[in-house]
Amino acid sequence: MDDGTTPVPGGYWDPLPTARRLLVEHPSLDQFGGLWAERNWRNVPGPFYGADTDTMQMGRDGAPFHIAYDDECGPLDGREFVYRQPTDAAQTYDLLNGCFFGHGGFAMDGDEHWTDASVREWWQERGRVREWAVTTSDRWSRVRGEYRAHYRDAARGLRDYLAHLDGRLNEYLRGYLFHLAEGRSPLPGEARPELLRPRRPAPPRTTAPLLAGYFVAVPESVADAGLPRAELLTTASACPIDQLPQDDCWFGTPAEALAACATVEVPADARLFALLVPGDHVYAFVTDIREAETHEPVLLGHLDGPDPTPEPAEGGRALGWEVLGYDHGILHTWLCNSLHDDAVRDLGITTDNHGLLPDRTTATRVATWANARDDTKPVTWFPATLLTWDAPIESTFVPIAAPQPTPTAWWQRLANLF
Repeated sequence: MDDGTTPVPGGYWDPLPTARRLLVEHPSLDQFGGLWAERNWRNVPGPFYGADTDTMQMGRDGAPFHIAYDDECGPLDGREFVYRQPTDAAQTYDLLNGCFFGHGGFAMDGDEHWTDASVREWWQERGRVREWAVTTSDRWSRVRGEYRAHYRDAARGLRDYLAHLDGRLNEYLRGYLFHLAEGRSPLPGEARPELLRPRRPAPPRTTAPLLAGYFVAVPESVADAGLPRAELLTTASACPIDQLPQDDCWFGTPAEALAACATVEVPADARLFALLVPGDHVYAFVTDIREAETHEPVLLGHLDGPDPTPEPAEGGRALGWEVLGYDHGILHTWLCNSLHDDAVRDLGITTDNHGLLPDRTTATRVATWANARDDTKPVTWFPATLLTWDAPIESTFVPIAAPQPTPTAWWQRLANLF
């Protein structure tokens, strides 16, 4: 069985002529009835994809180097998808055998639907599938009992997928873009498109602060060394304070944020906040997110999407300014990088009881100063401002009380003494 890692001259080989010939020779393998509208978002771009397959998870029996399983139907149960497209006749035959077990849920008409833009978009957002595959493979690797062998194999499939993401998938997709544009495979040495076009800093649409997203956090009283003394330390970073319903959760609207917190335990002083980034600092922030290849649909949708950035919701009040930097899925504050005491000494800045800076000018000075240092996180520091809403966060969470023992009557306790 071909493991699917053999390099392809020119970067792309069209499997469809071979697949059609094999289906004529082996008509029982023609189990392709999947619909593009139902395709699994985990499929890599290419002609083959899994859609509404069954959940028996048998496809890897025939094509372990091409098919993997998801967890859409529960933590240990899901459908099948294609994580590596075939690049020769042997691999194509293996994939057809694996798709047979999908009971009509696979399809081979991807070329009719993928476009230059959608392939590039999939590649640009691949951090989403990476995060899912890492988490799910780790969970499946720890399964014990009767089905341990099955889930160890399923986890191996996701690890192979991760290796493919970091290996030859870039080369394959560049060849696939050529195939979609030219209707043929590229010749060896022939130029192929790059997946990510070079990004050039565009003139900022505005220098005014733009809405990046909403978050819910619990301000904290701090007096630690290296941090400002603050009665209610507040920041968009989840490093020094807690966010709800979990750290680094961003929301597109206040309603989404409040709904996510409605069924979790919410401290009385938790509040809704909005992060705004000056327009002339948005490019640096977005570039760090893109280069990290993490899944940030809210932040990128607001600051780098096709639609105009929405205005903040009514009723918010300005709280203050801070300095932030994005590093591989984590938004850091300058305060968690032991910069506060040095900034006080070097710049003479002050912070308020929220640990925030008084204005944009001061925040910009601190960001410029931090970017000139070589002892901080490898990020581009930028100024940002926070809005807050004073209304408490409502929750329907009810803690489950442990059952209390039934009190014993005094005469029973007395009898127990004898």
